[in-house]
Amino acid sequence: MLVHGGIPWVRRGARRLTGASLALLLGCSGATQAPTAARPARVVKTPPAQSKAPEGPPLLPAHVIAELEDEDATPYFARRGDEALLLYAAGGRLRTRVLGADGAPRGEAAEVGPVAADVPVAALRATPQGYIAAWIEQTEGGRAVRVLALDPAGKPSGPASLVAQTAEDITWLEVLPNAAGALVLWEMPREARDSQDSAAQDSVDRVDVVMTVVAQGKGAAIKPTAPASVARAVLGWNAVATERGAAVALVVPPPAGPPARGERKPARKADAEDAPGAPKLGSIALLEIDPAGKVSAPVTVSPEPTAQIDLEVASVGGRYLLTWTDERDIDSAVFVAAVEPGGKVVVAPRQATPPSGEQALVSLVAPSAEGGGRALLAWEDLLRLRGGERGGADARGEGRLIHLASVGPDGALSAERAGLVFSASGPPDLVADGDGFAAVTLAPAALKGSRGEAAPPVWPTFVRFGPDLSVRAAEPVRAAPFAATDGVPYLVRGLSCHKGACTTLASAAAGAPAQQGGAGRGGGAAGGGAPLALVSLPVRESAWRAPASREDKDPPPRATAVRALVEGDHIARVAAAELDGGGALAAWVTYFVEGASDRAPRGQDLSATLAVRAASPAGPGKLNVISQKASSIGGVAIAAAPPAPADAKGKGGAAQGESVLAWVARERGETQVYVTKLDATGAKVAQKKLTTAPRKKQGGAASEASDVAIAYDGAGGFIVAWVDSRDGNAEVYAARIDRALNRTLPDRRITNAPLDAAEVQIAVRGQEVWLVWSDARPAGDAAAGGAGGAGEPSGEASGDIFLARLDVKTLQRIGDESRLHASREHSRSPVLAPLEGGAVVGWVDEVAGGGASAGGGAAAGGHARFVRLDSGGAAQGPPLAVAAPDGAGVSSVALACDKVCRGVLASAPGDSVVLNAFTLAPGEAAAPSLKPLVWLTGSASQDVSPVFAGRSGASLFFADDSVSGAGRVRWMTIAWP
Repeated sequence: MLVHGGIPWVRRGARRLTGASLALLLGCSGATQAPTAARPARVVKTPPAQSKAPEGPPLLPAHVIAELEDEDATPYFARRGDEALLLYAAGGRLRTRVLGADGAPRGEAAEVGPVAADVPVAALRATPQGYIAAWIEQTEGGRAVRVLALDPAGKPSGPASLVAQTAEDITWLEVLPNAAGALVLWEMPREARDSQDSAAQDSVDRVDVVMTVVAQGKGAAIKPTAPASVARAVLGWNAVATERGAAVALVVPPPAGPPARGERKPARKADAEDAPGAPKLGSIALLEIDPAGKVSAPVTVSPEPTAQIDLEVASVGGRYLLTWTDERDIDSAVFVAAVEPGGKVVVAPRQATPPSGEQALVSLVAPSAEGGGRALLAWEDLLRLRGGERGGADARGEGRLIHLASVGPDGALSAERAGLVFSASGPPDLVADGDGFAAVTLAPAALKGSRGEAAPPVWPTFVRFGPDLSVRAAEPVRAAPFAATDGVPYLVRGLSCHKGACTTLASAAAGAPAQQGGAGRGGGAAGGGAPLALVSLPVRESAWRAPASREDKDPPPRATAVRALVEGDHIARVAAAELDGGGALAAWVTYFVEGASDRAPRGQDLSATLAVRAASPAGPGKLNVISQKASSIGGVAIAAAPPAPADAKGKGGAAQGESVLAWVARERGETQVYVTKLDATGAKVAQKKLTTAPRKKQGGAASEASDVAIAYDGAGGFIVAWVDSRDGNAEVYAARIDRALNRTLPDRRITNAPLDAAEVQIAVRGQEVWLVWSDARPAGDAAAGGAGGAGEPSGEASGDIFLARLDVKTLQRIGDESRLHASREHSRSPVLAPLEGGAVVGWVDEVAGGGASAGGGAAAGGHARFVRLDSGGAAQGPPLAVAAPDGAGVSSVALACDKVCRGVLASAPGDSVVLNAFTLAPGEAAAPSLKPLVWLTGSASQDVSPVFAGRSGASLFFADDSVSGAGRVRWMTIAWP
């Protein structure tokens, strides 16, 4: 199955890899890529620099079948019943060789004619009469398409026929066999001359699809027809041979002119799509061609112009199954649709898999003739785990994780899912294997049970899957002809399976000696060539660790769905609150630097954007923009209250609960705290200014309000806390409001210390309000007694976490403030989660100087700490230090406590952020194990601000940057043990 398009194929979601990579892209025919072709051959190329190979496991059976003059030259291979034919170039001549069912050559190679000096793309397919080969060749005046008929013995019926010659470019072709011969289709790129953007007028983003009908009669003679048009000016195409001739799926560009209302994506994403090199989007259509070359009218399958060009089509259960990457929502997703022969759409376009962040289609594999009638869908989730993080692949191995599921003619995916590690940028080679499937991938090669310190070598590896996607067999592609390189070939391509036997072509580098291992030498050019072998891929016991595993058996905690709530500016802070009925409200404020943006129209005072969106099992609700004058440093917080009770006369009640948003607005250069009442949809009901503190200072900077926090007080009102520098240094303040947002207590200053406080968090426990924050006061400060904790105070103002308890009615302090932990580290970003009998406080410790902490023993780069407090706020033992895997720095934590505490820890082990899940049981003294949930698409420098909605930890909201660079707020649902 081949993906066709006239612009470079861009897979949204391709991740920059730091390990070995290879060129494994689409198509299994084509010698060298044409300048505008986007589909190089499916080739697994072994990285040159390798670790020492493991010793012991046996090699795979193989037969040397030819020698290639150029190590990168492409051989062509086609199965026909129990035999197969190899077509390759040697000595300036095309040669064929018949191979038996076991892969052994049957006789010597035969010459079939001359070969052109430049053949960028070719194809070989079996037909009822024998075989048909077609290729594009460079001519003096442009490009030409030639077709050659071969009998079952690989002998030509005559010279190759010229079916098309043009001064224009031809970039791809495909042969679609039928009972009478074949349809040969090719594409010709067109310049985007209708573009209104003069800079894009010379770009090639559309192609014409042209065909010829090849009738193959007795003796394999052929009669090609004159070229005829199939489709004009399409963005991409894909074709499949059928009993009715062929079906051609098309990506059709939107009509010229402004988009219809509602068709355009959010502004920032639309801009990204229009950028040079960005994927073009179109609608999906399907047409049929009968064996005589009659083309039907196209049928619209998906009218929305939101499909990428990675369209695939397969014949499944008597229907045409189409799949593509679609961008109609914020996150790109894999869509599927089904069409009956004749053009009736029987399964309307729909998302194929549960929401999981940005997705990208990898491939669609049609079932085999003897299979169970289900195809294989392969896709990639950008926010899912990398290949080296799941069972089956070494944890240190770099790579992507390709998801696999079988799919029926109704477009429904199987419950059984598998993951396949792939350490490269394109798709792995996937084919049907009887009632199952087979793959050749590039993955770390390690023996079962190995725990060596050295990273394993990255080798081509085959996997054979059963119909339930269980792994039947897996081991590296290693054979005796490649003994000079530990049995590992230089290139692997052409995976095929027939009647339970799978093989793949493999070649050595030029000049490498071929070890015979019981196979005859191929009849090609003598000496110095690249040995080409057909390697068998048997189902047998193996000592090798499989680079694949069943995903549906993955134990919790695990992410069950990931959705984007917004895309636009970068996100500074995220907040969330759980609502009655299982829903939640998420709020966020964007990142905005004063004076660094010119996006505000003249005369308008714009700052950061504050927005809210509801999230429920039914999906995201309406986006509500609360203000465009918010302060990024002010943050945002939200608290939910139950429905208001009715008074004695039955008045004043509320059918739904209400939520209150606390945030900071910046107007005329000054910041003040605001509170906004929201309904269950996140829409604004009422709003008031909470503070009116004078901010201007003579000869100095204005004071600031920042780091807001809010909690429901349990009696119909709310407690708001924030950090304010109105009195000089930054101190913690608090106020109480009723449901009408009226202050029932004036602003109350909570702290009084010589240095700054920051990042206050709040929780209400019965008749007490608990506040925690980070404070830079010296460790020897007299007001810092209380709970204490492990670690040695340094006497320097590095920042520690403090706790204060207040009376919920008066906001008077109960007892002294307490320092929860004194250390040399800088403690920041506290979280506070009420727990039966007390609470749990967590925070991030940044290790001074990059060394490990004195008290925690965590790895360099920073770690998290957690301490349990009793009902009086006293620490129950020293804080528990939790380090991120591989010594990565911890950037933030989220915590939710019910009977147990569940948390998510964000860390940056490389150039991106990973979210790790963990559970803290009461009284647990050992650091909890961490399980990766997702790798994010943004950079390692971002603060993702994770926060749970509710005490169960089932809904997590966080910030991330998309592949295009825009900021996003994501909503993840998590299954816990």
